[in-house]
Amino acid sequence: MAEQKTTQEIEQKISEQLAAEQEPMVSGEDLSRERAAIAPFFEPFPILEGKLKIQRQQRIFCDPLPRKQFEQVFAFAHQQAGFTTFHIVIGVDGGDDLIFVYILSNADKIVLLLKQSVPKSKPVISSVCGVFPNALWHERELVDLFGAVVEDLPPGPSYPLPDGWPAGNYPLRKEWKVEYFDKVNMTYDPPQREEGANE
Repeated sequence: MAEQKTTQEIEQKISEQLAAEQEPMVSGEDLSRERAAIAPFFEPFPILEGKLKIQRQQRIFCDPLPRKQFEQVFAFAHQQAGFTTFHIVIGVDGGDDLIFVYILSNADKIVLLLKQSVPKSKPVISSVCGVFPNALWHERELVDLFGAVVEDLPPGPSYPLPDGWPAGNYPLRKEWKVEYFDKVNMTYDPPQREEGANE
C-alpha cells in the first residue's frame, strides 16, 4: 500500500535522525566552537546542566523539555545564542508523551536539536511560524500525523493527509495500525476490545 510505505519511510527518517544521538564522539575532535555555542545557555538556564550536550563536531543535542521551559530555551537560542536558521521539526511518539524535535543551526553550521515533550493526552504546543515562517508545513504535519494542537498556527488546509481523512486518526502514533484502515472508504475500524478483557 502506498500509504503504508510512506508512513514507514517517514518513521525510518525519524529513527535515523534520532539514532545519531547514540553515536560516540570521535576522540581528539576540536570542540571549541561547540563549547562556545552552548556556553551562553547555562547561566540563564541552569536546568540545562547535563541536558544540553555536545555529541560531536557540529552537533548539539538537548534532552526533552516540558513546554514552558522549551519555549524559553527556544526563544533564547534564536534571539541571543545565534541559532537563527530553522530546518525542520519532526515528531516522535514516546508512549505517554509526544516529543517534537526542532532542528536549528547557526552561522558556523553547528546544528542544535531542541526537544519539546508534551502529554499525548494534551498535546498542545505553540507555533514557531511567527519567527520561522518556513515551519508552517512542518507544523501542519504534526497536526495531521500526530494530533498536535498547535496554538497560533496560521489557518489553512490540512497537510499531508487527504481530504476526507477520518477525524481523530493520527497515523504516526504507535497505537494507529494501518491494517485497520480502509483506504477506499476512508474509515478506520480497529477491533473492539472485549469488556473486562484486561481485568
